[in-house]
Amino acid sequence: MSDTSSQPGPVGALLRMADYRRLLGAQAISGLGDWMATVALMALVFDITGSAVAVGAMLAIRLGPGAIAGPLAAQAARRWDRRKTMLAMDLLRTGVVVAIPMVRNLGWVLVWVFVLESATLIYLPARDALVPDLVERRDLRLANGLVLGAQYGGLPVGAGLFAALVALTSGLAVVPGGRLGPVFFVDALTFLGSFLLVRSISPSVVHVGEGAHDVRFRDALSIPLVRSALIPIAGVAAGLGTVFSVGIVFVQDTLGAGDTEFALLIILFGVGALIGLGLVQMAASGDPFRDVRIGVLSLGVILALMGMSPSVSATLMGAVAFGAAAIAAIVSAVSGLQLALPEQQRLLAFTAFHIAVRVALGIGAVAAGTVADVLARWGVVDPVRLVLGGAGVMVALGILAVWGRLNVDPARL
Repeated sequence: MSDTSSQPGPVGALLRMADYRRLLGAQAISGLGDWMATVALMALVFDITGSAVAVGAMLAIRLGPGAIAGPLAAQAARRWDRRKTMLAMDLLRTGVVVAIPMVRNLGWVLVWVFVLESATLIYLPARDALVPDLVERRDLRLANGLVLGAQYGGLPVGAGLFAALVALTSGLAVVPGGRLGPVFFVDALTFLGSFLLVRSISPSVVHVGEGAHDVRFRDALSIPLVRSALIPIAGVAAGLGTVFSVGIVFVQDTLGAGDTEFALLIILFGVGALIGLGLVQMAASGDPFRDVRIGVLSLGVILALMGMSPSVSATLMGAVAFGAAAIAAIVSAVSGLQLALPEQQRLLAFTAFHIAVRVALGIGAVAAGTVADVLARWGVVDPVRLVLGGAGVMVALGILAVWGRLNVDPARL
């Protein structure tokens, strides 16, 4: 699309574009299932091991696919038909989530999580690269916000459906895959639904890359703006990994609450994400990278304050603010890269973006769980509070370190 108007179109105009509407619907359905599976995986691993460190290790499995699937994702983004790539990954993920609960063994679960995340790392750059094929340039920021809103907005609904499915099937004598099996089976149906919607996107509008055969993933890191943008986004992901890894311990052990409050924490994070999307559209500046800086700095401060939270209610309020800051930063970063980079660089940038998110998420999850465990063994009082507060400080320092490097010529936006 080549429209250079600076004024974004309304949501209604975007939704009248049939192919974009199908992509948005596919992301909404699969995003809902993704969050159901994420909560179910944390619960499954915790059921098997009883360890927050093991939960962090499960999230850290996202590290491996980054090294293996990264070069393949770069090739896919540059040369493959984006629509066909998404279709193949939806089918692969359908089979994987059905297999996960079949054997109650930690090694089995971690292997399939590895495969699942590898497929996702190929799917997401193809999705992001497809958006500019479906909408006008002036509408990219709004279009990205809606897609990411569909992805992250499924969190509160997905967490609620997870709890509902577990409750509904808890009285059954025999449940295939155990008590969490129905959650994974419903997740498989969401990927099938996504497949059908993506399949209905017109092939004629989809661009197929024509880059050189020797495209390398590391080429993305040679782009100065990409390198600078990855640092704050990695900080956001590390903060998410920290909350997901030690959040259940913080809520249950430190604050003396239970599973319901932990589920509510996740739900309110999703509510905050929806609020963040609204803020991006209502209060966004002309420079998306300025919004990235503000969002990431706010997230660091919020995370540090959550570590000092005196009560469950204060923690839940912090979860709303945390979700809003996180999604505002992510949407602004994606939009900024799409607007500031030419297509050849933009496709590689998305690959690096999603890999950085998963690598940082894994590092944050493992580091938080490990440090909290070590501090507890040393007899440190409230180790999880120290971990949350320290993570917030590190996120804030990270964005301050690259503050001046995220300035972009307005003419490029």
